[in-house]
Parts: sequence; structure tokens; C-alpha cells
Amino acid sequence: MIEALYAYLAASAALFGIGALGAVVSRSVVKVMISLEIMFNGVLLALLTLASMGNPLVGYTLSLFAIALSSVEVGLLVSVFILLYRRTRSLDVYEIPGLGE
Repeated sequence: MIEALYAYLAASAALFGIGALGAVVSRSVVKVMISLEIMFNGVLLALLTLASMGNPLVGYTLSLFAIALSSVEVGLLVSVFILLYRRTRSLDVYEIPGLGE
């Protein structure tokens, strides 16, 4: 049981690290947002792991809430991407005023 806990927490730390590296290195707004989504999933995996260890019902409820939150987040990001592209005709971080400085 404890080995599984450590494995899930190690996977969530790896996801968070990969997302943080991608957010710092990439220039495209889409890649930055995907990296932030990977970081969010890493934190969510750790949270769900710790929640399901105590009471499984709390873990299930939290996972359903997280799925709903993630789907709303993706819908919002798509609309932001469309708005940015219409205003600047680019999704490069350094070409959008106020983001690449």
C-alpha cells in the first residue's frame, strides 16, 4: 500500500517537473498552456492519491470535481487562444505585447 503511494507521488512529481520545464523553455502560448496543464495534472494526481488513501468516497468525489474543472479549463483556454490569434495573428510569446518582456 505504501509502495503504491510512493509510486503515485513520484509520478506526480515527475509530471510537475516536466510541466515546469516545458513552461519555462517553450515560446508558443499553446505549448506553455499544455505545460501548465501537465503541471495541474501532476498536482491533481498527488491530491487524488492522498485523498483516496483515507476515504475512497472522498477520492471519487474529488476526481469527478477535477474532471469537471479540467474540462472547463480546456474550454476557456481554447477561447483565449482564438482571441489571442485574432488580435495578434500569432501565438508566439515574444510577439504578443506584454508577454515576452
